[in-house]
Amino acid sequence: MKGSVYQRGRTWTYRFLAPEKDSATGQNPSISKGGFPTEKEAWKACREAMRDADRGRVVRSSTRTVAQFFDEWLAAIEPTVDATTWQNWRDYAHAYVLPRIGEERLQRLNEPQLLKLYGTLLAEGRVKRDRNGAIYAFWSEQEARGASPTPRQFAAACDTTIHAARAAVRRFNAGIVPKPIPPAWPPSLFGTSTR
Repeated sequence: MKGSVYQRGRTWTYRFLAPEKDSATGQNPSISKGGFPTEKEAWKACREAMRDADRGRVVRSSTRTVAQFFDEWLAAIEPTVDATTWQNWRDYAHAYVLPRIGEERLQRLNEPQLLKLYGTLLAEGRVKRDRNGAIYAFWSEQEARGASPTPRQFAAACDTTIHAARAAVRRFNAGIVPKPIPPAWPPSLFGTSTR
């Protein structure tokens, strides 16, 4: 594998051909990176990048956004997790993450952005819909009328899964009613304590 270095404006850039052919084009794609202040630093980075490419550690540039990643990931894991778990993860992503960083390119996402997101969520509080409270309100209303809706009717009326509706109705019938949820981000997702 042979690389080259050239100057672009005030900085230096390296370029070399990847050792593996691209399955779509049948050709070895070009790998390049710029912004090095000196020719020596560009050569050093070029040699390191070529070694990584030989080991199969090449990360190709991508314009995929955080939102696109979540769509792909959620579709991929849906058959492997419980329906309620999947719905909660989807709801959290759509309520908290995607409105704030969904349009960011995944490869450009960094630690300060994630820390800023977490700080914002702690400050702004909960925006995710309280499904358990909605199921309880629907259940209470139906009980007052003397009706006994099916879990499927609960799921449709409260936009939840049948599994979550069944579990909620069992809790309500046993006298366990939901407590109002204060507007606060659930810190247990990040492994922190509220104490």
